[in-house]
Amino acid sequence: MKILQIMALTLFMSGCVNAQSTTTTAKLKISGEPLPVIRHVTDMKVSGDTLLFVFESEDGHGQRLLRRALIDKVYKTINISANMGTREDGYYASYMPYPFISDNGAIHVVGQDDCEIFTVENDTAVVRTRQYLMDGNSTVPFPISHYVQDVYTTGPDKYVFIGREPNGGRQYAMTANLTTSKIDTVRQINISRELQSWMPNAGEMVYSDKHNRLAFAYKFHPVIEIFDTDGKTIKSVKIGEYTFYPNTLEEADFEAMNSLHTVDLTYTSDYIYGLHWGCGYSDADKYAPTIYKIDWNGKVIDRYFNIPYPLYRIAALDDNQLIGWDGKGFVLISLSQ
Repeated sequence: MKILQIMALTLFMSGCVNAQSTTTTAKLKISGEPLPVIRHVTDMKVSGDTLLFVFESEDGHGQRLLRRALIDKVYKTINISANMGTREDGYYASYMPYPFISDNGAIHVVGQDDCEIFTVENDTAVVRTRQYLMDGNSTVPFPISHYVQDVYTTGPDKYVFIGREPNGGRQYAMTANLTTSKIDTVRQINISRELQSWMPNAGEMVYSDKHNRLAFAYKFHPVIEIFDTDGKTIKSVKIGEYTFYPNTLEEADFEAMNSLHTVDLTYTSDYIYGLHWGCGYSDADKYAPTIYKIDWNGKVIDRYFNIPYPLYRIAALDDNQLIGWDGKGFVLISLSQ
């Protein structure tokens, strides 16, 4: 009954705007190593036919685990590896692993708890490089937390990432040069002067090496900002109505008291894809999301409404195919051209 309601909603929405924009979806059959009961998938990245995904399990006490999976688009299967980074003593190389793809296509991992950079060998071994995105020897413009996200390489030993001040401070798009041990800012990420701390400005950032541009999508605001690596704004794309209530910041559960807009962002060299909800997390299983396809100049290329079930994460396989996590399994999503 719920699926019929969702399909009715998406048919209504697609009849109003961009009716020609359709998707074809297929659930992927899981093979390989079994998965535990997953509470949240916190990140997904694609390199060729390989999916890297980070998750928290129901009984994992907050630890994040990283797995590698091979996607077969022809037979609609996904073959999943064992946990990556397991050491011989049973512990893990990183308690909070965050995968990223280097400019030569190699898979790397950075620890979100200490900024250490790892390489991946033999598919699942996470090996120390004894390099850090930043450490005690780094020159920083102001105090920065070691919790980093959205890491991308821009050249040999050069990176962009999202960093934040400690104790609920501001957040920035930043650069790191490992050769000179220097951290610098690209621009502050904030929706307005009134909202300066990182919490109401949470979101996702992606980077195109082809265009040398960054895009940041706000979770609580209907805006995707595109800017270059000098911080200059290319375009601010509005994809909905403003719904955030600043007074809810005084509440511990302010996230649950606000609608969520772009809950995940993925990319190719030529396009940005935003997963937009327009509802609260507790209602995410009741409504179909919208996927926005935007070029790196900020033009909205298309909007896709007819997705027959919820989505929580997406990752781009190519310009017209995505893989999504629907809360229970993986979905192959083909976008009309």
